[in-house]
Amino acid sequence: MSRSPSVRGVAAVCCVAAVVAFALLVSPTSVLAHVRALLSSPWFPLVLLSLYLFRPFLAWPITVLSALCGYQYGFGVGLVVALCGAVATSLIPYYAVRRLPPTWPLVGRFRDGSTRFFDATGGFRGVVAARLAPTPAEAISGAAGAARVPVGAFVLGTAVGELPWTVAAVAIGVGLDQFAVAAVHFDPLLVVAVASLGVALLAGPAYSVWRER
Repeated sequence: MSRSPSVRGVAAVCCVAAVVAFALLVSPTSVLAHVRALLSSPWFPLVLLSLYLFRPFLAWPITVLSALCGYQYGFGVGLVVALCGAVATSLIPYYAVRRLPPTWPLVGRFRDGSTRFFDATGGFRGVVAARLAPTPAEAISGAAGAARVPVGAFVLGTAVGELPWTVAAVAIGVGLDQFAVAAVHFDPLLVVAVASLGVALLAGPAYSVWRER
C-alpha cells in the first residue's frame, strides 16, 4: 500500500528536523579540529571531498572550506579547488529540491516564489545576484532547483557569484599560520561592497517589474 501525501510530507519534515538537529550538534570547529591532523596525509584530498559532499547537510558556510583549500594548497591551486568545490557542493541541494514533489508541505509555495524571482531576473543573473548577497548557500541552491533554473545557468551563476567570497576566503587561509575556523571572517566593508554588486544586478529586473505593475 502506498503512503498518502500527508504521511510522506510528515516524514519529510521529520527528516529535515533531524538534519537540522544533527547540524547543530556537529560544528565545523569541532570537525575541522580533527581534520588538521590529516593535512599532511595522502588521504587529505578524499577527506576534503567528503567535507564538500556532507557540507550541505550540516549547513556549514562554503567559505570555511575555501579557506581550508587556501591553507593547504596556496592561493592559485587553492582557488581552483575551492571554486570547483563551491559549485559541486551547491549542486547537491539544487538537485535535491528540484526532485521534491510539489504536493509536499510548503514545497509548492517555495517553488512558486522561487519561480517568480528567477522569471523576473533570469536564471544566470538571479543566481549571481543571490550568491553575491550574504545569503545561506542552501537557500539559494534550493530556490534555483525549485524554480528549475537550467543546470548550466546555475553552475555558471554559482561560479561567478561565489568568486569574490572564494578569493577572499582562500586569501585568508593562505595567510594563516595554523588553520582555525574562528579566523575565517570577512571585513564588513568587503561584505557591503560585494552585496552592493548583487543589489545593482537586480536593479534592472526590479524596475521592469515595477513598470509592469
